Amino acid sequence: MASPTDNPMMIREFLPLDVREVFDFFLRRWKLVCGIAAITFGLFVVAAYVIPPSYTGVSQILLDAPIDYMTPQDYSNSDFADNPTFIESQIAVLRSASLLLQVVDSEKLTQDPKIGPAALIWLQSALGVSRVGLGNVIEIDVSVYDPQKAASLANAIAQAYVADRLKSRYEGVQKASTWLSDRAAYLRAELSRSEQAVQKFRADHNLLGTPAGSLTDQQLSELNVALINARAEISAKRAQYQQVEKLQAAGGDIQSIPDVLQSVVINALRAQLSGVTRREADLQLKYGERHPDVLSAQAERRDIEGQIAAEVQRLIGNLKNEVDAAEAREASLTRALDSVSNRSEVEGQVGVQLRDLERIAAANKELFETFLSRAKLTEEKSTLLNSGVRVITDAGVPGSPSFPNRPLFAALGVVFGIFFGGAGAVLRELFASGFMAKKQIEDELAVPVLASMPRMSGWSKDVRAQPVAYLERKPLSRYSEAVRRLRLGIQATPELDGPPRLMLVTSAMPGEGKTTLALSLACSAAADGERVLVIDADLRLSATTAFFGMADKVGLVDLLTLPVKAANAIHLDERSGISLLPAGARTRNPPALLASARMRSLLDEVRGKFDTVIIDAPPVGPAADASILARHVDKVVFVVRWRETSREAVAEGIRHLGDRSKLAGIALTMVDEPKLPRYGRYTSLESSVSDSYYLN
Repeated sequence: MASPTDNPMMIREFLPLDVREVFDFFLRRWKLVCGIAAITFGLFVVAAYVIPPSYTGVSQILLDAPIDYMTPQDYSNSDFADNPTFIESQIAVLRSASLLLQVVDSEKLTQDPKIGPAALIWLQSALGVSRVGLGNVIEIDVSVYDPQKAASLANAIAQAYVADRLKSRYEGVQKASTWLSDRAAYLRAELSRSEQAVQKFRADHNLLGTPAGSLTDQQLSELNVALINARAEISAKRAQYQQVEKLQAAGGDIQSIPDVLQSVVINALRAQLSGVTRREADLQLKYGERHPDVLSAQAERRDIEGQIAAEVQRLIGNLKNEVDAAEAREASLTRALDSVSNRSEVEGQVGVQLRDLERIAAANKELFETFLSRAKLTEEKSTLLNSGVRVITDAGVPGSPSFPNRPLFAALGVVFGIFFGGAGAVLRELFASGFMAKKQIEDELAVPVLASMPRMSGWSKDVRAQPVAYLERKPLSRYSEAVRRLRLGIQATPELDGPPRLMLVTSAMPGEGKTTLALSLACSAAADGERVLVIDADLRLSATTAFFGMADKVGLVDLLTLPVKAANAIHLDERSGISLLPAGARTRNPPALLASARMRSLLDEVRGKFDTVIIDAPPVGPAADASILARHVDKVVFVVRWRETSREAVAEGIRHLGDRSKLAGIALTMVDEPKLPRYGRYTSLESSVSDSYYLN
């Protein structure tokens, strides 16, 4: 499995956003953000005053169901209901060239010098038509250079649309009325011909008709009803008579039959009989059975009983007569029905054709009456029309321009300014090539940062301020403490049994302060009483040799190419106590000399004579010298210039060194410590300490 040290450019782990990081980001980029925001705000404000103002007149039209004052109808399923397709089509009508041409002519737009002959195209571009919410209301807005003209054009378009709707309805009603009238005249002739055909057919076949149909059919219907009633009557009479016969045969009481019980005469006689019977009983009790009054009462009783018997017999005879009469009537009706049926069959064959003619005539009559009523009604409608479209809001003269809205432009300038400023700052941050904080280096390269060396801006001009002199004069300064921190970081590497003696100082590219840092390390170590040797292995530029003024001295090239002893090539700087092995003579093949066995032997030799040996090597980017020397040293210090050296160059330089186990860490040089807190308050502890803490 690959470890983080196998690839210097590690993938960043996305952590939750820290508010302090956001604050620090704006702290270091606020000038850029404010600058871009100010420019953007200024552009918006200038545009708001430079762009010619335009005014918008707005009118609203309601699309309602057309009112029919003569025959109200239900328009819930018509095109006037809540139908998006209908509303979109009406919006297209409002945008149509034919309608707008009427407005161009009525408002004389072609005569306006600011508009000219292309008035139609100008009006189409100035016109806006939209639906208001989900209702059946269309809003018309016209944006032009003059407020009066904006209002008049919006109202003119609305009125032209209403007039066009009314005209289209009137033309439609007129066309419908004309067509209905022509059709009614044709149907009138068709009805007359069909009615004449019916009358002629009846006359030819001698068919008499009634309001209910033909005469034969009416007779047949009446005979059927009469025959049914007669048969029902026979059944009832016969049932009564048969009941009487059964009672007589069985010797039953005839007087119990319904006709006898319901007879008024018999009921009256029975009432007389009841009175005589009571009187007879009273007389018997009073005078006895042989008294003349009793005998007279008995005779009267017998006379009444005889009358009752005679009346019962008469009723029975009437029943028999009624049965006979009903049977005779049934027979007569049956004969009459047969006769009419025979005649109906003959008429039925002809009636099929008659009924067909009558149906045609009835259909023609109904159709004619319908068309005639529609034609009359449509003709009257043309005098009282309602378009169903009305203007509900007239356009008023706008008091202020609709575009540009200067307060809105200013607000947009602020919003977009902040947005563009923030975006520019983020892009500037993303495209920043160098490292700004220790945490960035350690997260991306998996290499510890040993120290941050503050920028010493006066060194390039004042020779007395060079690192050796500066460290001598100010041993307790911020820079001196940073050099000590770097030395402690190098010595704290756990891979070696003791502190490293042989150190290589290099960088990715030239100009990163590599030589200055090497001399600072040497001066600090010498000040602590160590035996220090600086080897100028940069055989191309030899900045260390030039610093000490030993360009004419025997040096490293002479030692590697000539039979010169190391003691003769190493020179002591009396002022600082630093021993120096200068570059010596010029050579055309530095890598071959540095990779030679003589060089390895020299390094082994000086390792035993000095406490600290610092090799000032060339940058690994333009030359391979440092990669060759890195194999033979204890530790490598990689110098990175703060915010300047690109991250890719640093990663590539570390990769060129080869064995990462010898890499002690990175030293950030030329750090502008007053700006360092902007990249994180705790980016560097020493940068958070006031200068008053340091004694010199």
